[in-house]
Amino acid sequence: MLAYLLMSGIATGALYAMVAIGLVLVYRSTGHINFSHGELFMFGGFIAYTFFVILGVPYFLSLILAVIGGFILGVLSDRAVYRPLIKAPPLTMVLATVGFSFLLKGIARYFWGSMEGGDYVAFPAAMDPSPIPIGSIMVFPQQLLILAGAIVFVVGFTIFFRMTRAGKMMQATSENPTAAYLSGIRVERVYTLTWGAGSAIAAAAAVLMAPMTLLSPDVGFQLLLKAFAATVLGGLGSMPGAIVGGLLVGILESLGGGYVHSGVQDVSAFIVIIVVLVVRPAGLFGVRNIRDT
Repeated sequence: MLAYLLMSGIATGALYAMVAIGLVLVYRSTGHINFSHGELFMFGGFIAYTFFVILGVPYFLSLILAVIGGFILGVLSDRAVYRPLIKAPPLTMVLATVGFSFLLKGIARYFWGSMEGGDYVAFPAAMDPSPIPIGSIMVFPQQLLILAGAIVFVVGFTIFFRMTRAGKMMQATSENPTAAYLSGIRVERVYTLTWGAGSAIAAAAAVLMAPMTLLSPDVGFQLLLKAFAATVLGGLGSMPGAIVGGLLVGILESLGGGYVHSGVQDVSAFIVIIVVLVVRPAGLFGVRNIRDT
């Protein structure tokens, strides 16, 4: 049982890590938490649902289209929400992103909420859902796909940040936007790219997760809480922390639900946030002075 719970927790944690990476990406570049990030995740899932289930597009092509759609939606988020309020107080940005999340939720409920007689829609598995025996445990193929997809996206974005000009500009902007501007980097364009990249990662996570659960316009808020717990645990602003934090939150959820009570899964993220803030406010990989403005 332990091996199965660990495998399930790692697969779930990989999804949390992907969503958390998007949160950290935006935070490192702009200094703001995007509280509409969960709804961007949700929207990516419904974009894939439209292509895969309604239009009959192959799963992996639907994944690519959802990532592209997520990127475009992230860019629109920057232009509609962040850019006009770039010099506004932090609380204003919080309220703006929360308001944008409700807007996205309303749009999703209008277009997809009435499908199949309710707000919840089933996303078919991309492959045979029958479990596969690996040693002494049974693993679902979608769990392996989630792990493979998470690894591909994390490695891909790592290469992007370290090897490409755009990635290096994003890193420079996150470290010191003033110095980046003085060196000739168009900081506002980097912000736009950052919002788009964060949303694209969330969309990919949604497509990987969807066959394991049900899609609904309300699923984004729950994922936002789990991803935020992962970033707090790993250290707000730390990319490695987001990955480790996501995995740990997923494992803690799985073990708590398996050995304690199923209700523990729903509150474990809140427990993690409270404990970390009390014991180690900076998180496991806490980063101080992320932005020198």
